[in-house]
Amino acid sequence: MAEAEAGADVKRGLGLFALGVYLFLYAPIVVLAALSFNESRSSATWEGFTFAWYLKLLQNAQVMQALRSSLIVAFVSTVVSTLLGTAAALAFHRHRFRRAAWLEALFALPIVVPEIVIASSLVLLYAALSLRLGLVTVVLAHVAFSVSYVVVVVRARLHGFDRTLEEAAMDLGAGPWRTLFAVTLPLCAPAILAGALLAFALSIDDYVITSFVAGVGSTTLPLQIYSMVRSGVSPEINAVSTLLLLATSLLLLAAHLLERGRPARLCAAPAGLGFALLAGPFLLGGPSAAGGERALNLYIWSNYIAPETLAKFEARHGVKVNVDLYDSNEALLAKLQAGNANYDVVCPSNYAVAILARQDLLLPLDLSALPNLAHVDPAFLDRPHDPGNRLSIPYFWGTTGIAYRKSRTGPIDSWNALWDPRFAGRILMLDDARETLGAALLLDGRGVNEEDPAALGRARQRLLAQKPLVRTYNSADFDQVLLAGDVWLAQGWSGQFAKAMDQDPDIEYVVPKEGSSFFLDSLAIPRGAPHPQLAHAFLDFVMEPEIAAEICATMRYSTPNRSARALLPAAIRDHPAIFPPADVMRRVELLEDVGEATVLYDRLWTEVKSAR
Repeated sequence: MAEAEAGADVKRGLGLFALGVYLFLYAPIVVLAALSFNESRSSATWEGFTFAWYLKLLQNAQVMQALRSSLIVAFVSTVVSTLLGTAAALAFHRHRFRRAAWLEALFALPIVVPEIVIASSLVLLYAALSLRLGLVTVVLAHVAFSVSYVVVVVRARLHGFDRTLEEAAMDLGAGPWRTLFAVTLPLCAPAILAGALLAFALSIDDYVITSFVAGVGSTTLPLQIYSMVRSGVSPEINAVSTLLLLATSLLLLAAHLLERGRPARLCAAPAGLGFALLAGPFLLGGPSAAGGERALNLYIWSNYIAPETLAKFEARHGVKVNVDLYDSNEALLAKLQAGNANYDVVCPSNYAVAILARQDLLLPLDLSALPNLAHVDPAFLDRPHDPGNRLSIPYFWGTTGIAYRKSRTGPIDSWNALWDPRFAGRILMLDDARETLGAALLLDGRGVNEEDPAALGRARQRLLAQKPLVRTYNSADFDQVLLAGDVWLAQGWSGQFAKAMDQDPDIEYVVPKEGSSFFLDSLAIPRGAPHPQLAHAFLDFVMEPEIAAEICATMRYSTPNRSARALLPAAIRDHPAIFPPADVMRRVELLEDVGEATVLYDRLWTEVKSAR
């Protein structure tokens, strides 16, 4: 009796353990799905049930086009990978090759080699072949890493395959091809289907490789989401992720029923509904004009220009604007350095402009075609990264500072607050070498562009001393973490904090008295741009006071256009995070390229993050 009770207790314990594991695995998915119905744009509070985000998703052309591109790439690469992988698995199983071990190792390489290595090597290969980046290069890249997984899955099935069934079919008069299609492939169907589903999942989820090999008109959903993280993930992303999850779950259910030998009509209902959900973007997302003669190819940060503004430019010039997104200056640099990106206008930060200028990757501007440059505040012109604005024009700017909850911390005016033990566990720092070391350097009386190794070493020690107080290092949704109340003080960039202040009056933003950094994002034309004249027209268009004011009011980032500022509503014009007072601007320093010291910054920051 005691043994039976002990066995029951073990079963209950194992059941609870399994339940806990499943909750851990699937709770984030449940939360994501629930937030897609949250009336609030912020994930910090629940304000009621709504389908509004699904309706807005259908109206969000960029997200729908990104989903459409993802599905095209996933479907095509899955079909090709499954065909090639199945054929290769059958060949390896049935035949013995010279140096077969070497061939098998080649198929296994994409599984074990880091994605960043595959991505960089593919970019170099495409550049050597003069192959323009686009959907074709993305599909080829996805086939390159997906086919190995199909080979592994199908070969595992073939190891237990009964060859006598094939022999029996041929004894009964079936030829090799009929045996293949009537016996071999049906028996391998579960493994082939599993390999195809794995290839589809890997393709639609890939970010690293895609970010390197994507080009005009080929922004996929992961690229869209990662880019949007810079200014906060919109609830439309929760909605599209939920729909994608539902569609793939229905397809998996159909595959499971088919594998269990259920009737085809029973499998047709979930499969049909799943394919219907996936087919929606093809019907609702219009085709890209990437190959059209009258098109402008724009490569820019997410939420940096409104669709309505682009529509005005399209109507005025009778063109189509293709918008592709990136999430870091490093991604932009890699794409332009490859030399086969085909973009007309790009949006690098000031230090990236300096790097691109040294490498002669930007087209000198025809300033006579930019009369609206006269509206730009001279304070943002003729900066060291681009003397005379020979290669770029200012587009957006902002500061780095501290946002804090007034009710929790009281007034804050110094970087020292981020080292205050009273706020232990409630401090957020950017996951950014230049910004975090910059804050420590400012407390040491140095500047944010410091190159002296001794001063940088002291900054590292200061950050190591601070680390026990820090809850997280976050450069993505730091404003959302502050809004949720998980931290009380956060280092971050003014544009995102301006939006957070509009959502919660308890949040205040300050540029510390010791000083800080400010960034300047510019628009430039790459060398080899296919439509340089149209690119100049676009640069002049965004500098029109009315257009610049519209962009600033919509995106909430600071415009360098002094004529546009007078056209803005008072709530934006006087916003302390968007347009700091003159005395604040006197103590901020533009982040510049520090040359070889960049390596030292990265090494010191890695040491800080990896320290225990």
